[in-house]
Amino acid sequence: MSSSPIVLQPTLTLPEPIIAADTPDFRDKFNHSPFMFSHNLVGHPLFEIPRLVELANTLFPKGQIFSFGSGNSPGLKWGQIPNRKPIVEVLSHIGESDSCVMFKSAHIDPEYKALLDKTLIELEDITSVPLHREMTWSIATIIVSSPHVITPYHIDHDCNFLFQIHGEKDVHLFDQNDRSVLTEEEIERFYLGHISSANYREENQNKASVNHLVPGKGIHHPVLAPHWVRNKDSYSVSLSINFCLRTCDLQARIYQVNHYLRQLGMLPTPPGKSALRDKTKIIAVEMFSKRKPENHDEVVRSGIKRITAPVKLLQQVVRSLKR
Repeated sequence: MSSSPIVLQPTLTLPEPIIAADTPDFRDKFNHSPFMFSHNLVGHPLFEIPRLVELANTLFPKGQIFSFGSGNSPGLKWGQIPNRKPIVEVLSHIGESDSCVMFKSAHIDPEYKALLDKTLIELEDITSVPLHREMTWSIATIIVSSPHVITPYHIDHDCNFLFQIHGEKDVHLFDQNDRSVLTEEEIERFYLGHISSANYREENQNKASVNHLVPGKGIHHPVLAPHWVRNKDSYSVSLSINFCLRTCDLQARIYQVNHYLRQLGMLPTPPGKSALRDKTKIIAVEMFSKRKPENHDEVVRSGIKRITAPVKLLQQVVRSLKR
């Protein structure tokens, strides 16, 4: 958990600044609405394919990298898209492999850690949000994908700043507060661990903002904003700076409780409608949440998993007795 000021590791030369423009959008729209921005990471050696192959070899033994093939529709679920291996070969031929390689926790490598830290310091300054106090988890993710690859429609718990470094892509972003697009039930299931709970509906496509990213441009995704991505004619390299915010973690606790209330036939009150109900639900889950989470999933779901573990164990026992 990020409870102390960010400390840089000056292991390489980084652009000064990384984010090229300080606009009112960073303060006015942060974690509310998407907005475009400019950056200075184009051509940086950290994002050249040979360096990324080296990073892949570092992350593979730690289980922090995976690759998948291209789907032909934004409505596909993650489980419907085949994995692609071997990853280094896929990455080395990314222009022809019809694949996407995702480097989770790129900051395990000290040079990418320095990049993450510097970017967060800049974001703290230009958003006027004390991120070093508000963040509960931060991560640098790199996405390398072949021409025309589609990343399926999904939602994320993280606040995201996406930097386009090579190639072009269209990012289709929807309003996270529009319940005709993203339902309460979909959010509740997501916070129980169903990462593909958000369903793409073709009839809602006209509600998306389509943001065309070229090298040197980026876009901010608010928490839970549904989105899908289509690459253009060249392979793409993007950097995502992702972080969890304490206020959003607490909102996740409310959705988790609401899921089980709904299972009991109740119609739970959404977050933000009743301060007393929200506080009661948060306290119930917080009592069981890990005080020092070791990964992203524990930040978001450790409390509800501990609460429901005995019930799930009992269900397993009952199923085994019925065999």
